[in-house]
Amino acid sequence: MPRKSQFTAEKIVETAYALARENGWDGLSVTAVAKKIGSSTMPVYSYFDNLEKLKDAVVVKAWHLLMEYETRHYTGDAWVDQSMGYIRFAMAENNLFHCMFDGRNNPLQLKMRVVHWNRLTRALRGYEAFKGLESEQMFLIRYSRGMYTHGLATSVISNWGKLLEVDGMVENLVVAMSRSILEGYKLTYDCENENIGFIDKEIKKMFKAGKLEPDHEKE
Repeated sequence: MPRKSQFTAEKIVETAYALARENGWDGLSVTAVAKKIGSSTMPVYSYFDNLEKLKDAVVVKAWHLLMEYETRHYTGDAWVDQSMGYIRFAMAENNLFHCMFDGRNNPLQLKMRVVHWNRLTRALRGYEAFKGLESEQMFLIRYSRGMYTHGLATSVISNWGKLLEVDGMVENLVVAMSRSILEGYKLTYDCENENIGFIDKEIKKMFKAGKLEPDHEKE
């Protein structure tokens, strides 16, 4: 009976992930992984054709950690907590955050964004503040807050501005902006507003073409 290899794909990914977590892509190479697990490079290449494939596995693992952060309790408001989790992940896992959004593999990034969006959608089923909203309206609210969240996360880890260094500022910005976006779009969505009208039309076209999935089933 052949001897079972001690160098599994899971072990290799975990090692690569730890290296990227510590030093970003600069710290990750096939040679570095092999050295860390105490082998030649052969076991690594037996599971991954090249370094880029290994990086892809690291990125997927990082996305799952991000989504775990977004399920944690920060304020008690599920939607606000998703944003808080995103920002706290970026702050705690700076290197992984940069690896995920470095533009290296855009198709994978798009795929994981869809997985991410759908997982957050499922977590918001029955969210009281979204009740009564059309799918298009809910999508616009969530998408707008998502762009704000990513921008704020990037600003925080880039040390952009003294205001963000004030204790409690990030948390209060997230709560205030989430409420502003939610209430603002609720008030303006049905008004005769050419900007909202344009956005609504384009979102409906994307839903009709199947490029977007409704955030909820209509009651």
